[in-house]
Amino acid sequence: MIVPAGPAHAGIMAAIHKTAFPDDPWDEPSFATLLDQPGVRGLIDDRGGILLLRIAADEAEILTIGVTTPRQGIARALLTAGIAAARSAGAKTLFLEVAAINAPARALYAAAGFTQSGHRPRYYPNGADALVLSLNTSP
Repeated sequence: MIVPAGPAHAGIMAAIHKTAFPDDPWDEPSFATLLDQPGVRGLIDDRGGILLLRIAADEAEILTIGVTTPRQGIARALLTAGIAAARSAGAKTLFLEVAAINAPARALYAAAGFTQSGHRPRYYPNGADALVLSLNTSP
């Protein structure tokens, strides 16, 4: 089940993020600060997944999405819920960044209708490039 997350869920979100991204985990204070900001929404899937979304005016950005157990449909469910949250908040475009080398995530986003709108060389700490993807969320 996917539930909304607030600052009180920062520890859970940090633990899931550490499992999903062991080379670049976000800590509990970082999640607490983000979740306390206007326009930021968190989602937790009780099967072991998180999504953090920022909405500003008519744009939204997925700040992070991660799962503890890949290929269980958790990321797809969170992505669907994130798209719905962005749409219901009036966002017309949803953005995210994904490592160019992350083929499973790129396939997930392509299946949801995201297209490449930018490129950030050596964006990640490991030197990997990021692709900026976007999705038109207008009805």
